[in-house]
Amino acid sequence: MYKTEFSKYNGLMEKIMDEQTTLEVHLSTEFSQNVPKKFLKYTPDEWARYAFENELEYSINYYKDEKPYCQVTSDSMSIILNFYDNNILKHNLMIVFSKGDIVKGDFKEYNNNKIFLKQISWYGDLGKTLLFYSNKKKDNVFLKEFVKENEKTVLIEQFGTADLSKHWFDTPKDYLDYEVLLDYENLFNQLPSVPA
Repeated sequence: MYKTEFSKYNGLMEKIMDEQTTLEVHLSTEFSQNVPKKFLKYTPDEWARYAFENELEYSINYYKDEKPYCQVTSDSMSIILNFYDNNILKHNLMIVFSKGDIVKGDFKEYNNNKIFLKQISWYGDLGKTLLFYSNKKKDNVFLKEFVKENEKTVLIEQFGTADLSKHWFDTPKDYLDYEVLLDYENLFNQLPSVPA
């Protein structure tokens, strides 16, 4: 159903970089100017496999009906899905899954082979973000939303409490195992609503 490539959208160029350029960007980010020689021979696919196994950053673009649909970026702490709008990655919908929590300044991976749906952000004329907290029982949902009131932009922030048990998903089994996360409409329908 989806076609994939190991590429990344470049906001300055407003286009998707080719796989080789994307690989060079990831290697430069990871190793700065000191890229080990063995990685200089890696293909984009080989880097994605290696990065997945070693919790390093890599990107995959998913195409649906020959059009860019979603960019998935995975690193040591999270999996970020950015959906395309008219072939441009406008971040009009971003979904973030966390691989762990920050505890006393250190990142601790979840030990249950799960990832946690941590953030949903919509951007249009105004932005709206929902944050979910995996380790809190009360006030575990935070809404930050910009709205228009009397022709002025106003920021609304509020906490709520919800059962977040459906926010846990199986950890991807391999470096391409993200398709189940791409169906955001189905995913959102399964999530609990937050009481007002």
